[in-house]
Amino acid sequence: MHKGLLTLLLLFTCFARAQVVDTWQFANPQQQEQALNIASQLRCPQCQNQNLLESNAPVAVSMRHQVYSMVAEGKNEVEIIGWM
Repeated sequence: MHKGLLTLLLLFTCFARAQVVDTWQFANPQQQEQALNIASQLRCPQCQNQNLLESNAPVAVSMRHQVYSMVAEGKNEVEIIGWM
């Protein structure tokens, strides 16, 4: 019984993956689309060949949240990319 339970536990832990999920709330769908578009253009400084949306590196998460904040403040794409 214990051997089978241990085997199942090991099997499930092999397939478990933690993933960062953004739960940012936007005022409207246009802001969300703008923020996602900008974040998809910016590259993660830590990861190779990943943009801010694809990367789960802490620096990418921080930068992504900064993009979201700036969009919420009414900044445009040129201002945000220039600031980054």
